[in-house]
Amino acid sequence: MSIVIFGGHDRMERIYIDEAKKVGIKAKVYTYGRNDIDKSVGKSDGILIFTDTISHKIASTVSKEAKKRNIPVIVCHNSSKSSFKKTIQGLKS
Repeated sequence: MSIVIFGGHDRMERIYIDEAKKVGIKAKVYTYGRNDIDKSVGKSDGILIFTDTISHKIASTVSKEAKKRNIPVIVCHNSSKSSFKKTIQGLKS
């Protein structure tokens, strides 16, 4: 399973990837806005959006792109390690 994460903190990027790997999920992290969101979404199995660290415009654009590609979107309102762990453990169950 692979997910793309939009938002979060730069210093937490490695933690997000490592925690996802622990539960068997390959994660790609974009902590900042991108001009090529359609390419960033790719062929992932899911998208996680941290709403506390990303603009409303980017979150909206990502959601629209995911809807076009029929990719589920998970919204997490806090980008902390514990919140992230709870969210990804829910994906695997």
